Amino acid sequence: MYDNIKFIHGGKFISRGSWKHPERVIDSTEIIILTKGTMYISTAGTEYILTPGDVIRLDAGVRHGGTRYSTADVSFYWVHFTGAEKNELPPVCFHPENTVQAELICRQILHYANTAGYPRESADCLMRVLIMELTSENLRSGEGNHRLCSAVKEWVRLNCDLPIKVSDIASHFNYNEDYLNRVFRQFHPGGLKAYIDEMKMQRIKHDLINNSLSLQEIAGKYSFGDYKYFLKYFKYHEGVSPTRYRQVYYNIHTNNK
Repeated sequence: MYDNIKFIHGGKFISRGSWKHPERVIDSTEIIILTKGTMYISTAGTEYILTPGDVIRLDAGVRHGGTRYSTADVSFYWVHFTGAEKNELPPVCFHPENTVQAELICRQILHYANTAGYPRESADCLMRVLIMELTSENLRSGEGNHRLCSAVKEWVRLNCDLPIKVSDIASHFNYNEDYLNRVFRQFHPGGLKAYIDEMKMQRIKHDLINNSLSLQEIAGKYSFGDYKYFLKYFKYHEGVSPTRYRQVYYNIHTNNK
């Protein structure tokens, strides 16, 4: 599987204010990962309203286009490719639990495609990895999780910019801390503490590669009162400093309108 997938071209789009996707039919498949704003788009006669973290697939030969203008800036990664079989592709539109890894792979693809010295096949290989990542994320996002587990995950996602602890979650849902952790481990073996750190790191990494906030501003945004602790926290979980993480895969094509 995936052997015939070939990367064509791609980039990162950044609008300057209100924007609407042009109406068109393309001769390759395109995947868009929205990172900022709201996009209104239809494909094959179905309208979708995309928010940050949403992924949409626009198939070759199928008309698509914007249905209305956004009310603010829009930003997204876009990649075109050919050669995929239908059973290899993610759904037309879905919201993965985690797009940070997919965003990083997009940056890798664009960096390799735009940097002299790398063989063309490197971008093709990474394009296959991106498809596999999105397909796997869709399967994970669609798992029939326990209702309580799903509610806890959503609460953590909404509050991971705060210095939350497992005891805070247990108190919010009015459950014993040990019981809540046991239930959660049925679906996430690492437990609640690891999941909190994972969600916080996802948000931090997203900000590092998608905006120009300083490291001090990011540390403050995620409630790190001690900037040095923020640097240690990031390096402990990621293995590199936040500065180094931000600098990798820098050579990407950016277009704006």
